[in-house]
Amino acid sequence: MKKKTEQTKVVLDALENFPNASKKSLGELLYKNNKLLFKDAEDARRAVRYHTGANGKNAPKDKSNQVNHKTNFTRENPYGLPPTEAKPFEPYRLPKASNNILFLSDIHLPYHDINALTLALNYGKQKQVNTIYLNGDILDIYKGSFHEQDPKNRDVSYELEQGRLFLDLLKREFPKAKIFYKFGNHEVRWERFLRVKAPVCLGMDEFRLDVLLKLGEKGVTFIENKQLVIAGKLHMIHGNEYKGGGGINVARTLWLRAGDNVIAGDKHKTQSGLKTNIDKSVTGTWSVGCLCELNPDYLPFNEWNLGFAHIVIESNGNFAVDNKQIIDGKIY
Repeated sequence: MKKKTEQTKVVLDALENFPNASKKSLGELLYKNNKLLFKDAEDARRAVRYHTGANGKNAPKDKSNQVNHKTNFTRENPYGLPPTEAKPFEPYRLPKASNNILFLSDIHLPYHDINALTLALNYGKQKQVNTIYLNGDILDIYKGSFHEQDPKNRDVSYELEQGRLFLDLLKREFPKAKIFYKFGNHEVRWERFLRVKAPVCLGMDEFRLDVLLKLGEKGVTFIENKQLVIAGKLHMIHGNEYKGGGGINVARTLWLRAGDNVIAGDKHKTQSGLKTNIDKSVTGTWSVGCLCELNPDYLPFNEWNLGFAHIVIESNGNFAVDNKQIIDGKIY
């Protein structure tokens, strides 16, 4: 084995004594204490990089002269702060080709309104939509609720089968359309149920709801519940991402919370709001009606209404939202 040079010795000693220091800090320290061995701090830093294998193929042939030196110091983290568990905020953007959208929300299978859903699908065919956007609460997941339950009601396996059949129907009736399925708070019931009742199943792909629904096999794009979706200049959320109710005027509440163009479901109300800003730009917010029964046992009296939306996105990102209501079996 070749005898270690004096420079190699001091570099390896520094790496051993200061394992958590950045390469830049080590270079400055080495040059300060060994000015005869290094031209400057940058020369010392290059020596540190060499002996830590950070120069790629230019690494010591004698591996005893190389140290595995991993720290938190990076160009993006110059202070070497501890690793973060925070997740980056990255909205999901619908492809530009998805510019003629049938927006369906809160179907709550198997408690759907057949006539309303039929009218919505017929409307989508008439408009020759190229995208079907399922905005959450497509399934009810009744048995995943922690509210008092009627044991006579359908179980989860039946709901899952109904969900798969509905997706097959969409693929058959809209063969050229791209389908997106964003989970709502009712789909989230499934994971919460597993967390409480069967935590051993969490993290197992076989028990993920998107897998049980066979979304990947059916060519349906899955979008997580808390994921912001953007189509052109329009933001799309389920509605439960903001805590609390929507108040009397859901569309206005959406604007107060988001301050931008937003369309949402969740509250089962058809409402629209437009606001002209100080710069004369216009911001719009839309709350979309549901496609489920309007008098469920747990809330027989409410202010819900049936509805859906049709969205057209222009090439520059501008858009038009046609927020439809269904009253007495007719679309308005």
